[in-house]
Parts: sequence; structure tokens; C-alpha cells
Amino acid sequence: MKLTASIVFCLCFLPVEAMASDAFEDLDAVLEAQFEQLDAELEAQFQALDQAIEVAFKRLETEVTAEWGADDVELPSKTQWVDYSEDKHLRRIIDFEKGVINIEHILNTGDDVSGIISSMQQAASTISTDTMEDLSKKDSVLLDVKAQLASQDIELEPFSFKATEPVLGGIVDRIPEAVQLEVMLNNALEGVKKTDGKIKARVSPLPHKQKKISLEIPLRFGFQTSFAARHQAAVLREAKRQALPPSLVFSIIESESSFNPRARSAVPAFGLMQLVPRSGAMDAYNYVYGEKLLLDPEYLYDAEQNVELGAAYLGLLFTRYLRHIENIQSRQFCMIAAYNTGAGNVARSFTGETNVRTASVMINKLTPEQVFDHLQANLPYDETKHYLTKVVKAQKKYASMDQ
Repeated sequence: MKLTASIVFCLCFLPVEAMASDAFEDLDAVLEAQFEQLDAELEAQFQALDQAIEVAFKRLETEVTAEWGADDVELPSKTQWVDYSEDKHLRRIIDFEKGVINIEHILNTGDDVSGIISSMQQAASTISTDTMEDLSKKDSVLLDVKAQLASQDIELEPFSFKATEPVLGGIVDRIPEAVQLEVMLNNALEGVKKTDGKIKARVSPLPHKQKKISLEIPLRFGFQTSFAARHQAAVLREAKRQALPPSLVFSIIESESSFNPRARSAVPAFGLMQLVPRSGAMDAYNYVYGEKLLLDPEYLYDAEQNVELGAAYLGLLFTRYLRHIENIQSRQFCMIAAYNTGAGNVARSFTGETNVRTASVMINKLTPEQVFDHLQANLPYDETKHYLTKVVKAQKKYASMDQ
């Protein structure tokens, strides 16, 4: 069974009376009726995917805890990607919020130190050469997910990344040569505290009399600006396509993932703009391509496709779900909040109910400043309040992109 479903529809047979009323509401009603037959199948498919992701994450967490201890578990998140060696003794942590790379290895009594140093050197060198395809092959969670789905005769659509350049090419400040790394790591093992510029090596304790040897490498200063430039063409194209300010799309990316190309949250949501396969990604794909399907998470890790669907979901919120809000700035504030928590929760913050059209009557009586203040005071979740503030602040950073 393929993990997809599609439907073709045509509006040319809508009666004239229907076209005379609110066209979008009529369209929503038609689509809802036509998609109803797919809902059960899509829901079952999502449940299988969601359960597989949860099982894979728990499995990884259990394996990491067994090796590193409960106090030193590092897992993939929105702002950092983490990958492990097969035996879970070596890991790479790229933190896009802090702008630092940590390469760490467990050191047991009697281990071959030269072999560990060699493995860490290899892990460091591939930081600057790994492509998205390489990272996909090192993503133990998604590999586990695909194996689980295959055992249920559920296939993800074949997928290959468009981009082939190194993900962190030109972003890493400096990777020391093998000889320099060997000296630094040996010094750390001997308790000699020396650094090579901003690069640090250290040894720290782990449970069960183990030790952890770590190498810390900074990302290049201003790396987020470099990432923004790398994605500029896609952002400008999709922002124009959806009639959105590019600064808004950039600020959403920064706030959602700090430009982490392998961003992942427990929702689950994936990629630069943190799209959820079951909701935002599905709605956006249907909005753009007229096809309703559940997307492979790897599809959402492709930067251009993620930006396309993320911008499309913003456009969907702006032009359809929140269309009755008259003031553009007020609608943008509501759109930002809705991207995080859903349009229904935005409406609830004004009227106590999820009907956006009813809420818009109240919103249209307020100035944009009053709308912002009301959202900050009444949104149901603190996370969304902070999110709204963060996005609006970040948008100022990218204001020049709107020119």
C-alpha cells in the first residue's frame, strides 16, 4: 500500500447561485464533501507514520540512555541535528541556536584510543562534506520508521533530494587537520588543557566509570546570514507566489528551526518551516498541487520543497482562513499566531469559540496594535505568545529582503 491518496475535482459545474455567495466558503464545502472518502485512509496512514516515529524515537532514546546515561541523552530537535554511530558510542551534535558543533565519543577502560581518535577525525571531516542524502542515510530514526512501515506493507513514495551540495559547506569555521586533531585529543586525554583557536577538546566523566571525550567546533560567525542567503531565491520566489513579505518567511524559518535543515519536533514536524505531515504539509500540498496526500518526512527536509509548502500554508491562512480580517497588519499578526497554534485557537482568544469569521467582527474593530496586545494577553498557550513576539522581532532583521 502506498502512503498517498489523491482526488481530482472541478468547479465548472458549480451552480450560478453558489458562485454568487462567498466563493471560498462554497469551495470549502465542495472540497470537504469530496475529500470525506479519503479521510479514513489518510488518517490510518498518518497514525501508522506517527506511531512508527514515536516507536523509533523511543528506541533511540533507550539505546542512547543505555550507553551515555540518563543525564547525557542528546536527540534530534528543532534547533539541533544529532546523529549516532551504529554502536551509539560516537555522536555529532550540530546546534544551530548556539552555533556550535560537538563531536563526542564514549571512552571505556581498555578502549583503543587511536581508533577512537580516528573515528572522531572522520566524523569531523565529514561535517563539511555531508549532503542531505548523506544525512538521510545517517538518520537512524527515519531509517527505523521506514523499516516499520515496510513490515506493514506501507511504502513511502520514492524520493531523492534536489540539492547535492554539502549542507554545511562554507558554514563551518575551520576543521583542524588530522594531525592537529590527534594532538588536541591526546592532550585532552592526558589532562592537558589546550585549545586550537576557538576549537576545544576535553574529557569528562560518564556513569559506570566511563569517560566522554569531546571536540567542540564553532560554526562560522554569521552562519545564519549565510543560510538565509543560500535560501534567498526560494524564499523570494515563494513569497511572491503567495503575496507575502519575504521578511515574514525568513523570520518564520529562523523562529521555527534556526535554519537547521534537519529540524524535527515531537509534534511531529519537519524541516526549516516545521511542517506537520498530517495538517500543514497536507493542506499546503493540496493548496498548491490539488492533491491530498501524506508526505514522506524526507520530502519535508528538502529546503526548496519545505519553503514552497511553508509559504503556501501561510498563504492559505492569509487568503482563506483569515480572509475576513480587513486590516493587513492585523491579519498578519493573526496569521503568525495561527501558523503556530491553528486559526481556531486564534479565534478562540477573541470570542471563546473557534469560528474565525465571528472573531473577525471583533478583530476588525481593533487597531493592529490592539490586536497584537490582545493576542499576547489571551492566546491559550504561552508558547504561541512567545512565538508571535519572536517572529515579529526577527522580521525586522530581514526587512531589507522586502525591497
